[in-house]
Amino acid sequence: MRSHSVPNFPDPDAHGNFQPFNTGVSKQISTAANDACEHLLPSSGGAGGAGTRGDQQKLAFGLRSARCMRSHGYPSYPDPPNANASNQGSGTRFEGTGIDTKSPRFQTTETVCEKQARKALSLP
Repeated sequence: MRSHSVPNFPDPDAHGNFQPFNTGVSKQISTAANDACEHLLPSSGGAGGAGTRGDQQKLAFGLRSARCMRSHGYPSYPDPPNANASNQGSGTRFEGTGIDTKSPRFQTTETVCEKQARKALSLP
């Protein structure tokens, strides 16, 4: 990430997870760097199961869904906090974003974005 124009990208914690942070760069640069580095995520389990293929899929799903939501009118939609959420979308905090997660427009957009993310990642 650092070599792809995100100079303040943090090191992972002891379990290989990255804590949420502000990249300090544009969304376009951050997204391009993430896409370029996504293949470097570990493919098998580490401490406590972190880094498993399922965790990677959850994180990739969450990131794609978040990018989609931002591009469809929710610019403050947050990235998922980590890959260890119990299911897609869980653990994401919306406090302070101004997003009404119960509005019909939000729920429709979320459904569309989740379908697009599943298709892009070849998930069921």
